[in-house]
Amino acid sequence: MNALMDAPAVRNGVDETRLGVTLEFACDLERLGELAHRFVPSELDAEGEAFLATALGRNHTRRGYWVHRALTLFLSDFDANALLDMYPVFLLSTPGALRLVEAARPDGVSHARWLDIGAGSGDVTTRVAPLAESIQCSETSRYMARRLRRRGFPCWLGHVGEGEPGDPLLHEPPFDVVSLFNVIDRAPRPRSLLQAVAQRLPSRGLLLLSTPLPFAPFYYAGSVARDPLEKLNVASERWEDALGELWRNELAPLGLALRAVTRLPYLSGGDVQHPAYILDAAVLVCEKP
Repeated sequence: MNALMDAPAVRNGVDETRLGVTLEFACDLERLGELAHRFVPSELDAEGEAFLATALGRNHTRRGYWVHRALTLFLSDFDANALLDMYPVFLLSTPGALRLVEAARPDGVSHARWLDIGAGSGDVTTRVAPLAESIQCSETSRYMARRLRRRGFPCWLGHVGEGEPGDPLLHEPPFDVVSLFNVIDRAPRPRSLLQAVAQRLPSRGLLLLSTPLPFAPFYYAGSVARDPLEKLNVASERWEDALGELWRNELAPLGLALRAVTRLPYLSGGDVQHPAYILDAAVLVCEKP
């Protein structure tokens, strides 16, 4: 969990305290510089409040916690979460996602084919799915892929963008929208993944990207957490500075145009040690001209 930063001189958005938990939405526009005109203020709406109330009120057991710990001796944290149905997550509500997409593209994406890469348990996918005509998923965890299929989402198992047979990113026609919700900080080759997505987006195609900031990447090789094989040039500790580095160093060179960005808490259900886990995330909507 990130500590609340000192209040800057110029803010856009309002930080909130709900149910005893501090959530960060505000942004220092002066520090954001050239990206400031793309900032869209967000807030915790009814969907977020309901998730947080459920997460904080959930009856966590020590048995579940220790079973999870035991599984992670030989499985990744993601696989253990999928098997035990633990740590549900919340990032964007359906109205919040719609507001952000419409800020980037006023005509919306209601007729779009959408690919959600690294969809996890599908908690975020479920909330953005109503925006598109159809949505498909990919996952590297076979247990998460199984959960996605049970929730009704077509899911391809494998590493997207590496040329594997059946890779949905290689479909024709290409997807109109591709999302990477909290994926690049857990991918072994995040730069290659971003490059593959940017190359396959059609003209006016959208990339929705979220990641916690400051950027603290690692990936799982089985049960072992390792440093990524490709290191993104995002090193700043302050949210606004890290966002600027992510844009200037990694996304703008791919030929993308930034259409909208917001700051949101990435919420996760907790356990016997913490009632909820909260990360400070950026969500960017980029368009391929």
